[in-house]
Amino acid sequence: MKTLLFCLPYAGGSATIYHVWRNQLKDHIELYPIELPGHGSRYDEPYAQHFEALLDDVMASICSHLGNHPYVIYGHSMGAVLAYELYYKLVQEGYHPPAQIILAARPAPHSSYSQESKWAQLKDKLLSILPIKDSRIPSEIANYPHLAKQFKNTLSADIQALSFYRIPDQRSIIDCPLIVFAGTKDHIPRSAIEAWEEYTSKRATIYWLEGDHFFIHSHTAELISIINKLTLATSYK
Repeated sequence: MKTLLFCLPYAGGSATIYHVWRNQLKDHIELYPIELPGHGSRYDEPYAQHFEALLDDVMASICSHLGNHPYVIYGHSMGAVLAYELYYKLVQEGYHPPAQIILAARPAPHSSYSQESKWAQLKDKLLSILPIKDSRIPSEIANYPHLAKQFKNTLSADIQALSFYRIPDQRSIIDCPLIVFAGTKDHIPRSAIEAWEEYTSKRATIYWLEGDHFFIHSHTAELISIINKLTLATSYK
């Protein structure tokens, strides 16, 4: 039985960022990039106005494929926030938990580092002059004004939805392994990444890749190589 790998994009991104993974993942992994409303192939749909609406949409997309398959959730940046919250929503609604959750380019929820203010600054830049150079913007976007304009609109909508996100003060810790990826040149402090170790009753493994916030593009082969090995080991005990 194959392991399903559900992948959630960063703010402003779409499912297409994961298409290059198909030919690099091992045969035991079946890739399911999740498209958010208003993004990519769903461009003609309205954006989610609130975080809960975004979460519900992703939940529906994932549950339509689950069945009895083992599965893994990968989330990059904003996608990691969705992956974290999806765990609780899935368990609450009676679904079996993921074999593991992979969280990339995102500080732990209650860490002292406030990512929200950083996103606000990034949004202001994107709403100004394009193209723009910023390590938190994919170079493929920053170098082309026509792509940057669409990315700007989508990012703005995602940040609006994220502004409604509130982290619950009291909840149980996650009962599955966490895999955490971070870029050595990202703006997120090491302590905020290492804080993820406190969020699981299982093992939390942290990998540092030599890249910025978008190491998902610059270090794709290394990232997928690790996912191939860890997914095989975790899902077929």
